[in-house]
Amino acid sequence: MQLIKIDFHVHTHYSLDSLIDPVKLMRRSEETGVIPAITDHNTIKAHKQLRSYKGRFIPGEEIRTDKGDLIGLYLSEEIPKYTPFLEAMDSIKEQGAISYLPHMYDRTRKGVGIEELAKKVDIIETFNGHCLTNGPNQKAHDLARKTNQLSACGSDSHLLFEFGYNWNELKNFDLSDPKELIKSFKTNRQITKRAPFYVRGTLTGVYGIRKFLKMFE
Repeated sequence: MQLIKIDFHVHTHYSLDSLIDPVKLMRRSEETGVIPAITDHNTIKAHKQLRSYKGRFIPGEEIRTDKGDLIGLYLSEEIPKYTPFLEAMDSIKEQGAISYLPHMYDRTRKGVGIEELAKKVDIIETFNGHCLTNGPNQKAHDLARKTNQLSACGSDSHLLFEFGYNWNELKNFDLSDPKELIKSFKTNRQITKRAPFYVRGTLTGVYGIRKFLKMFE
């Protein structure tokens, strides 16, 4: 059986707290065989550049909703920041896309953390590489088992060296078809590695500097 490796949570420098150049990411993807889902914060600007490179990726966005962070996979249109959670869910469905709930129990970030809302999504992220301890990941894992929902891992890479160590090993499928992605989860095996503890602090600094510089653009 042919398999495919996907990291469902990756940022580029179109996110203010990331330094990953999209072209370098594509080259790293080719080296490692891991295909990224591009999930920049509240923007899909990277998609055009990645398509011009002709790299393999899943077009997505990490949306800051009124309840916390929500990812849409296979988005063709940007969903604005602070869109109410249920409206964002509707927009994802209207685009024929997939809803993915990241780091939902991480109290140090904007995880949704509400079980009733989690039950509405297609996939729960049960391993996030930026969680400082395994507790939030384990809690998400337990919820996905309890509710019989699909689960996945994501590196949450913001720096290039992080990418290539977390992936979901799935049965090969047509990467352009979100319905085929859902079917491929029958054979999901997750390879996971947490980022070094200092990454989170580094990214806070990156965000602060880039936000300051943006004031002068």
